Amino acid sequence: MISFVHLLLALAFFLIYLAYRHIISPFFLSPLSSIPNAHPTAPLSSRWIDRKRSKGTEVLAIYAQHQKHGPIVRLGPRELSVNSLQGLRIIYTGAFEKDAFYNDVFVNFNVENMVGMLHNAPHAHQKRMLSKIYSKSFLQQSADLNSISRHILSERLMPILKKSSDSQEVVNVLPLFQAIGMDFTSSFLFGLGRGTKYSLKIPKWMVWLEEYERFKYMSRDDRYMGFIERWCLELCERAEVSREDDTPPEGSLSTNAVVYEQLHQSLAAQKCEDNRPSNLAIASELLDHLVAGHETTGITVTYMMWELSRNLELQAELRRELLHLCPSLENFGTDGAKSLPSPSAIDALPLLDAVVRETLRLHSPAPAQLPRVTPETKNGTSLHGHNQIPGGVKISSTAYSLHRISEVFPNPLEWLPQRWLDAGERIHDMRRLFWPFGSGGRMCLGSNFALQEIKLVVAAVYSNYATTIIDDEGIEQDYAFISLPRGRKLMLKFTPAVK
Repeated sequence: MISFVHLLLALAFFLIYLAYRHIISPFFLSPLSSIPNAHPTAPLSSRWIDRKRSKGTEVLAIYAQHQKHGPIVRLGPRELSVNSLQGLRIIYTGAFEKDAFYNDVFVNFNVENMVGMLHNAPHAHQKRMLSKIYSKSFLQQSADLNSISRHILSERLMPILKKSSDSQEVVNVLPLFQAIGMDFTSSFLFGLGRGTKYSLKIPKWMVWLEEYERFKYMSRDDRYMGFIERWCLELCERAEVSREDDTPPEGSLSTNAVVYEQLHQSLAAQKCEDNRPSNLAIASELLDHLVAGHETTGITVTYMMWELSRNLELQAELRRELLHLCPSLENFGTDGAKSLPSPSAIDALPLLDAVVRETLRLHSPAPAQLPRVTPETKNGTSLHGHNQIPGGVKISSTAYSLHRISEVFPNPLEWLPQRWLDAGERIHDMRRLFWPFGSGGRMCLGSNFALQEIKLVVAAVYSNYATTIIDDEGIEQDYAFISLPRGRKLMLKFTPAVK
């Protein structure tokens, strides 16, 4: 029979064990114990940062902690945030792999795609299938993308803006330019005749956006073959039928299904090595492109127009720069002229580039954490003087905090496109910290596509129109993983530009 003394000893040892494991070790003995805590309870629990996440305020909370503690902070027992160029080089260009978060949130059809792949090797393998057609040189020389651009501008966007200008209607530019982004992206994926025409069907587009808002917060299983996944699969199936039958799509203008065809051929060539159902592997990948394509474009163009509408002198200066393009984008699609300036000529415009960069810096569409996991190595990871950080620690940076490092971006809370024109030697660090698309091997595949499309659309709009704000209530970003205006709107009036 166990004596009372033995029970007391057992209880004492148990209490000592608990104290060691939950107090002494995390606070004093862990390799992470020397790292500043974002909250006093961070060594013990993730409750503080999880509560911020549940409220959608973690981006702002993490920035505040970096302002207080410096470039590295501890968010939880095994979670760190890093805000520095050194951190970017070590975490995002090294061997760090993605956190399980991506597999939970970004996998479609319960079939892995590039964004949802946690391990670097399979990601790199699939990225090689598509990297050429998303390269800057390919996109600038693509006859298909040129045809898509001419058609969407001349037959959709510019007539819409002319009609609203002539009738003095107010335009909610967020859903309009989200629709333009979807039309561009889907046409590049599936061909112009098989892509969406949502910019001409805004009521139908608003229904899609409502379904997509629900889709973003569903589990993988709950969204399986729901509205959004079935919609994407139908686009893929139509492309496959046309491919097999070699029949042209409806309508007089057709372009190649650039991305669908490239991915189909690449997966077919290595069918024996990939056990994913090919139709769902394609659909899973392309749904991610469609989602990213409409959101980033809509958000970026919305905030560019908001800032330019608050800075009318800069808006006029931008218009003067745009008028040097040859051929001009003035009256494009309304006077019979349908030849576009070359993408390289638009890309070379310094003020336009500065406006785009500054908008993506201050109003990044993806400002939140991009979590990675520290690798299992003999000596651990070293960051900012903290050594032997063990494997399996969740670690991340955020575009929001990186873009507000004041040593690189003075007056970081202000929208100042001129900073990109007058940077001098600082420009090298500015470009290295410019992080709206991530960096390293897992950088956004569609960054060149997004920038080319955004610059063209904004150039076409401000070559012809001036914009003024009618209603910008709720324009502040919600700081979700993809960060939209809280009010989901920006109401502008478009008036013919003064020649």
